[in-house]
Amino acid sequence: MKYLFNILFLFNTVTLLVAQNTYTVSGTVVDKNNGETLAGASVAVEELPGTGISTNNYGYFALTLPEGTYTLKVFYLGYQTNVLNIHLTADYRHQFRMTEMTTELKEIEVLPFRRNDNIILKNIGSEKLLVSEINKVPVFFGEQDIMKTISLTPGVTAVRDGNNGVYVRGGNNGQNLILLDEAIVYHPNHLLGFFSTFNSDAIKEMTLYKGTAPAAYGGRISSVMDIRMKDGNNQSFEVNGGSD
Repeated sequence: MKYLFNILFLFNTVTLLVAQNTYTVSGTVVDKNNGETLAGASVAVEELPGTGISTNNYGYFALTLPEGTYTLKVFYLGYQTNVLNIHLTADYRHQFRMTEMTTELKEIEVLPFRRNDNIILKNIGSEKLLVSEINKVPVFFGEQDIMKTISLTPGVTAVRDGNNGVYVRGGNNGQNLILLDEAIVYHPNHLLGFFSTFNSDAIKEMTLYKGTAPAAYGGRISSVMDIRMKDGNNQSFEVNGGSD
């Protein structure tokens, strides 16, 4: 009789655990000032150490949690931490609007040697270029051009002066995969190759894989150029212009 009681107790406990409801917490992380999505932001659950997720390239995240009360914390470099308390009884969606931190001059550490971050990082052979970096580079005819800019990085050589084709680590120009918001670009230049088809004012960032590209890109012999466009300012009206 004692053994039968233990078996029934164990069975009821397992049944309660299985019957526990789970719900999905999802949403986006954006900049409060202009509504720009923030990719790579960290979303953590304070009550469940080790539980968390990073936003994708579109600033979206989704977490599946058991029913209960939780404290969600969102972290992003250069922004203040955003905290949200929720009582999860159904699927919940929320947009985190991050506030940029004020710039403060902090201590600078000077080392007697040069640190090679390419050895430490997991994405070996990759280069990430931001719009602020592209705008500082002098280019052909004074027009900012992302294709001209990447030809100045190590391992990349322009096909010829005035042309937007590039050789990456000795590969052929046709062996480069160029993606614009996940769409393949087959002809990245116009006007006889003097200018690229990309408007630098509309580009958020560009990642160039000169080594082994991640499996998500399907593989390329030479390189992969993943270009991401800005979402646009949905908080106020702005106008920009250029000579291209």
